[in-house]
Amino acid sequence: MRKGLIFITAAITVSTVPALADQQRLDSDVRFCPSWAEAHERTLASLSNGRPPYSVKWKGCIWLKKGTKVDVIAHDDQSTEIVIKGKHWFADE
Repeated sequence: MRKGLIFITAAITVSTVPALADQQRLDSDVRFCPSWAEAHERTLASLSNGRPPYSVKWKGCIWLKKGTKVDVIAHDDQSTEIVIKGKHWFADE
């Protein structure tokens, strides 16, 4: 019984995430990364001609073009979190 209750709760939570998202169009081209940490490190690297201050292994970011519709989950002065095809992506502001 408890296992079924956990599954139902998880299914309800997963199905409500897009409902909580605010769908918007991007104002400019933006790079989104699989984690906020990578997005932040790439921002820091861009300040030194694209070279990170220490050796890192990038997981891979995506560039989204201006006008792309995205589901915005969270946005503040420092970061933006979006969902595309069920995957969360982050941008460092």
